Amino acid sequence: MPNALNVMSAGSYLSPTLKNEVREVVQAALIRQAARLGLNGVDVAVSVSPWGLPETGIFGYALLDHLVQITLDPDNPNFAAGWRTELPATLVHELHHARRWQEPGYGSTLLEVLVSEGLAGMNELDERGGQPPPYAQAEVNLEALRLRALSLLDRSNHSFEAWFYGSEAKHLDRWSGYNLGYKLVRHLARVGGDAAGHVHTAAEAFREAW
Repeated sequence: MPNALNVMSAGSYLSPTLKNEVREVVQAALIRQAARLGLNGVDVAVSVSPWGLPETGIFGYALLDHLVQITLDPDNPNFAAGWRTELPATLVHELHHARRWQEPGYGSTLLEVLVSEGLAGMNELDERGGQPPPYAQAEVNLEALRLRALSLLDRSNHSFEAWFYGSEAKHLDRWSGYNLGYKLVRHLARVGGDAAGHVHTAAEAFREAW
């Protein structure tokens, strides 16, 4: 089945010009990734919401293997300057998740989640001119994070929100998990392939990178 894009704007929160531009940018990225990932039967829903990331005004979520949701906040002060990069980059990140949901799944243990997020981050490289995502370059103490994660790798009660979005209470900086996951899957440089080629590679294959 073909993939389908729906840019929702019944509330007129997107101007006609911006709606058309968003549709063109998302559709082009969707076509590229469908070919790259062997992806079909996915609905991509783009809507306006005030809950985008504060850094970009954009947020993505792939809850299922056939549904990717992207929210935009044009009122965010960072949206206008960066959406033409951040929107397709967010989309291809989530499309990688959707494809991985099909096999072996996103995962629940910290190791599985780190690998899924790291691979999806690497899948953004082409949309970012070969540069890693900003969240993968955040200033964090990688060695301290690696040591802290070791005892949690096979556990599902690792607190995703804290590891990936930060928590003062748990002493985890924002983007810690994304940064650590991205660095972990750089192991690809040694084993060969890219994020698309490893979309179905089990997380266990990356354990030795620790």
